[in-house]
Amino acid sequence: MTISESLAEKSILAAVAAIEIYNKPNFSYREEAFSLLMANAWELLLKAKWVANHGDTEDSLYELKARDGSGAPKMNRSGNPLSHGLTYLAAKLLEDKTSGLEQPAHDNILALVEIRDIAAHFFNKDLYLGRRILEIGTASLRNYLLLATDWFELDLSQYNFFLMPLSFFHGFETAEPASRANYPAQIQRLLTYLDNLESQDMDDECQQHVALRIQTHLIRGKDDSAVAFKWTDDPSAPAMTVREEDILKNYPLTYYALTKTLKKRYSNFSENSDYHRIRKKLDADTKLCRLRELEPGNPRTSAKRFYSSNILREFDKHYQQAKRAKS
Repeated sequence: MTISESLAEKSILAAVAAIEIYNKPNFSYREEAFSLLMANAWELLLKAKWVANHGDTEDSLYELKARDGSGAPKMNRSGNPLSHGLTYLAAKLLEDKTSGLEQPAHDNILALVEIRDIAAHFFNKDLYLGRRILEIGTASLRNYLLLATDWFELDLSQYNFFLMPLSFFHGFETAEPASRANYPAQIQRLLTYLDNLESQDMDDECQQHVALRIQTHLIRGKDDSAVAFKWTDDPSAPAMTVREEDILKNYPLTYYALTKTLKKRYSNFSENSDYHRIRKKLDADTKLCRLRELEPGNPRTSAKRFYSSNILREFDKHYQQAKRAKS
C-alpha cells in the first residue's frame, strides 16, 4: 500500500469516528468531539492527496526551514519533521484548479477549524448553536465524500455517511437566539465568521458547499390506501401534484456538473460536437432531463437544464469508462 493510500484509509477511520461520536445519544461533548475528529479526517485526506500529487513521497509534506522551499525540514520538540497543516494544504489545493477542491469546500474546512479551535468556549450550547454546527458538519461530510471518492475511488458505501439530525427536538430546524448579545464574545465572533463564509457560497455550479440546512418531515407510514406511482408519459395515468423542488431532487446535475462528471468517468471523453450531439438527443427525454424556466409561459424566458444521474447509463453506451491505475 502506498503512503497516500494509507493516509486516505486513516482519514476514513477518523471520519467514521466523528460520525459515530456525533450520533451517540445523550453525549454532551458531541459538537466539540465531532469538529476535532472531522478536522483530523480532512487533514489526513488532504495530506493523502498532496502526497499522491508529489510522487507519493512523504518528504513533500515537510515544512522546510528555507523560505524558497529548499534545505532541511523544520523539527518539532521530539526531533521529528514538521508537516504542513490542514489550512495550508487546503489553500494550496484550492490554488490548483485541477485538484477538484472548490472554494465552498475550502471555506467549509475553515469553518470547521474555527469551530474546533473555539470548542473550549462552548460552555452553554443551545439549539441554535447546535443547528449551525450541524449544518457545517453535514456539508463537510458531503464535501468529504465527494472528494474522497473522486481522488482515491474509495468505496464508502459500507459506511453511513450522515449525521443524525436533531430535528426530533421541537424547533431545532428554525432555532434562532432571542439576541446574540447573550452569547459570550468568542461565540458571537464565531457566528459572525460563519455568517460571512456562508454568504459567499453563491455559486450554483459548485457541488461542494459551506453549510447545508437540514429539514426533516415526519409522516405516517405507508398504509393500504397509499398509491404507488412511477414516472410515465401515459396520458391516461392518474394525475397527481408534485412540487418543483421535489422534481429537481431527482435531477441533481447541471450541464457543468454533468460534463465534469463525464470527463472523470470516461477515458475517451471529449467535450466536442459528438458529445453535444448525443446530449441534445437525450435532452428530449424528460426522464433524463428537465428544463427549468425562469418565467414559465414567457417565450423569451431564460432556462436551465437539469439532468438525472440515470443519464450516465446512456453515455456508457458511447464512451469507455476509465479504469483506476494499479499501483
